[in-house]
Amino acid sequence: MTTSTDRRAPALRFVLAGLMGCLCVSARAEDALKAPLTLGGAIRFNYVHKSWQDTYRSGFFGLDTARLDVNYDDGRLIGSAQYRYNNFPKGQGGYWQHFLHHGWAGVRFSDQSELHIGLDRNPFGLLPLASNNFYESIAFYAGLEDKYDLGLSYASRPGPVQWHLAFFPRDGGAYGGGSNTAEASNRYSYNIVPDDAEQGYGTGQSDRERNTLVGRIAWHAGSDGRHELGVSGLSGEIRNDRGAGTRRRALALHYRGQFGRFRVMLEALRYRYRTAHGADQTYAGLDPNSFVMLGGFGYPFPVASAGDIRIANISYDLPGRLGPFHDFRLYNDYSDLRKRSGPFRDSVQNVSGLSFSAGKWTFYTDLMFGKHHPYLSPDAGGLAATSSAHEGFTRRINLQAGYYF
Repeated sequence: MTTSTDRRAPALRFVLAGLMGCLCVSARAEDALKAPLTLGGAIRFNYVHKSWQDTYRSGFFGLDTARLDVNYDDGRLIGSAQYRYNNFPKGQGGYWQHFLHHGWAGVRFSDQSELHIGLDRNPFGLLPLASNNFYESIAFYAGLEDKYDLGLSYASRPGPVQWHLAFFPRDGGAYGGGSNTAEASNRYSYNIVPDDAEQGYGTGQSDRERNTLVGRIAWHAGSDGRHELGVSGLSGEIRNDRGAGTRRRALALHYRGQFGRFRVMLEALRYRYRTAHGADQTYAGLDPNSFVMLGGFGYPFPVASAGDIRIANISYDLPGRLGPFHDFRLYNDYSDLRKRSGPFRDSVQNVSGLSFSAGKWTFYTDLMFGKHHPYLSPDAGGLAATSSAHEGFTRRINLQAGYYF
């Protein structure tokens, strides 16, 4: 005699088999999503208008960046690399370049601390960035924000107190670019670099950064670590072909806080570059040791060899969506550089803007005001400007659309 339970058994086994199959498929899908090796990238386009540029009164539009990202994380072994190609239309100089943005491999220990080796971020000041806008802060152009060098770095385990220690024997190196770029400046990070006779200032300075030691400690407080207070220090050599080994030093204090939808970033830093330039390694009659040559994105420019940088940013995250658009953030980022060497005039940068997203697209709308700044004014001297002819503020409008995959 067959019972009702016996009659239900095949059906029950079928249902259980189906559920197990679904679970296996789900597990395989989850494993695929957690694959340790991932590939990605981005392509970005910019519209730019400069108030001081008479030849492009309507601004200009073009490709900004194409990049490829490779990341690896199996829980213990980790790594990340990114290669970029930059193209700038005629209004931006009409040149192209390519470079390794970063490339490192490492290990994550059982306490979640990490050791990296390779081309990695300098753990100095506010991390990962001291800004909300696309063009970052003056600290970026002075080589003290979003900077990558070649060496070893260690990050302690996450917690209320976290510290970083890094040693970089060399800078990030130079890569390739068009014939109208300075070879040593074809890089992402702004480093002290040899000057260029054709695309630079012809000073003959041949400095390079070597053996840089960086330490950082940050205290986190409040729910979810909403407040962070930190201190960073940097010390390294400056070498040139004259056999003189001199040093550079920097110290920074920073604060990051979140108050509901408001976010605040504050940083104060002081740097000093001690050089040993010859009397002939100068331009415009300046003291040759009152400035150093920094290079990045294809071109070098002079920067005062000593100065104070102040950063004050505030942002507000707008709630809700507007059609496909979401993650709206309003911000105002202010930074300035007060120079403590030479007859140089102070540099100022202020960026008011809005960023938002739509699927894999990210957008920036930035209105920038500034003076004595290599990206914000016609000063020939960049961050070591002496001219009084451009004492007024100039502006730059930047509209960017980037597709990230």
